[in-house]
Amino acid sequence: MSPAFGLVVAFGALLFPVVWVATGAWVVLDARARGSARPLLWGLLAPLSGILLVYYLLWWRRGTDREAEPSRWEHRAAVVALAGFGGLIGTVVASPADPIAQMLAWPVVFVCCLPVAHRLL
Repeated sequence: MSPAFGLVVAFGALLFPVVWVATGAWVVLDARARGSARPLLWGLLAPLSGILLVYYLLWWRRGTDREAEPSRWEHRAAVVALAGFGGLIGTVVASPADPIAQMLAWPVVFVCCLPVAHRLL
């Protein structure tokens, strides 16, 4: 087994919590800018439950206006979260249905999605 294989697998394993934390951080900062009474609760629960994250994105977020411009940290967290989810979806669609192959492809697709997510946001 090559050393590159171990590095890619380690990077893929570290990517899950990084994307999860970035998603929570973005939700906290966005909810705070929209005047939520409990932004930390949103930030903790939304990444844990896909249903709450979808509710936050499609329903609650649209019903409130921002009181402040997005900060640099909010933008960075949103880029990492979007690239993580976009990379995960791209990996599932483009790679074989083998979890090892998907774990190897996700870090590469994530890195490719970073500039795209930065441009979209």
